[in-house]
Amino acid sequence: MRTVDMESRFESGKLNKKSDVSIFALMLNWNELAVTVPCIESLKKSKLPFEKIVVLDQASEDGSYEKLRSLYEGDDQVIVVLNEKNYGFALGMNKGVKKSIGMGATLVFLVNNDTVVDEDCLQNLYDVIETMPLAAAVGPAIMYYSNPNKIWQAGGYFNRLRMGVAVPYKGMMYSDIAKDVTSVEFLTGCALLIPVATFERVGYLDPAYFFYGEDADYGLRIKEAKMNLYFVPTAKVWHKVEDIAVDRTTPYVLYHLAKSTAILMRKRFSIVRGGYGVFLQFTVYTLFRTWQILKARRGVDSIIAWLRGLIDGIFEKV
Repeated sequence: MRTVDMESRFESGKLNKKSDVSIFALMLNWNELAVTVPCIESLKKSKLPFEKIVVLDQASEDGSYEKLRSLYEGDDQVIVVLNEKNYGFALGMNKGVKKSIGMGATLVFLVNNDTVVDEDCLQNLYDVIETMPLAAAVGPAIMYYSNPNKIWQAGGYFNRLRMGVAVPYKGMMYSDIAKDVTSVEFLTGCALLIPVATFERVGYLDPAYFFYGEDADYGLRIKEAKMNLYFVPTAKVWHKVEDIAVDRTTPYVLYHLAKSTAILMRKRFSIVRGGYGVFLQFTVYTLFRTWQILKARRGVDSIIAWLRGLIDGIFEKV
């Protein structure tokens, strides 16, 4: 397929309907073969077909790369790429985006490997990209895989009082939410359709974020560039995540969550507002994380990791 004229992609505020498109799906894998394969298979069932499904293995130690290469040998739709190391989400995905652009992609669908994607998801997302003004990124409703009607993530905004992302539909039942397309300020990087032209205008995901924070950062950058993000509730994805208090209270996760949060305060806000955000993290949010850690029956090492992450995010060069 021929590529979209990038110079004219945003001129009219809408995707040129007469242009052919080439949509690539991108996912990262790191020692998670068991969830990666079902995700690939769900993408292969998409009613609007992906040109390519690119799996970037982040130097897995469980043989994932070799097994994926063997499993999809001869499948022209699936490409398995080996990254030299675990680059984290932002830099790992950037490598995939650049590879996809080199192969002729006009849109890329960033998706977590621990998801299952509805067969109508891409079509519903693409319809919005094609028609809505200055659509720089669109995202689906994401439900818990173990509780398919409960919202895990949806479109949201950055709350300047709380200095954090707010997602009004989070925790609600999918059957109870409005199904209208909505302009938002935040979309999770768990599942996100982005035209290549957005990367040319806004840039790539910021590799300063190893994981967490890069999606909030990107949403704010898109809005600063006077473009739009849209939440598309008719597009659906199911995420294999369970109790946040358990899954996200390990020292490793809390360190990176805290560090990314502090980096976001430094990079996207003024000294006064960013300082206020950091103050909240050390006070109110530290108390909240401590409660989560106790609920999950984690040790003091998780609390230390959280505080160390905040300090490193404030003082490390990014």
